Amino acid sequence: MKLAAALLLATACLSAQAQTQTPIVLDGQYRARTDEMSLEIIGKRVCFAPDKAQWGRLPRPAATHDAWFCFSNDGEARRLLRVPARQADNCGWQARARIVIDSYQPYVEQGDGNDMARLASVIKVAQPNAIACE
Repeated sequence: MKLAAALLLATACLSAQAQTQTPIVLDGQYRARTDEMSLEIIGKRVCFAPDKAQWGRLPRPAATHDAWFCFSNDGEARRLLRVPARQADNCGWQARARIVIDSYQPYVEQGDGNDMARLASVIKVAQPNAIACE
């Protein structure tokens, strides 16, 4: 019971922290995958993987896995990043970008889930490349 209370307190603190964050500038790559497995696990979301040297900028617990997150304002993120429409001959799009995020919320629960952040603005974004289907 004490563990559950500690987890609730940690979650509340992380939520409060996400509400008061200053904007974070990140370089990395967005991915909007449309293959069946990605859609099943992540859903129809645009996600972002910052460069490894910038992982420490994210307000998240240290972890052994790669830092990445999806955008909570997916429609706006697609528009700002200029993500092309889905095409039948590929399994999504990816491109390098420099972005500004806020409201970062790490996923601290057990099971499937991912960190989320609000895309505030895009400083620059490269021409997208199609993701080949495997």
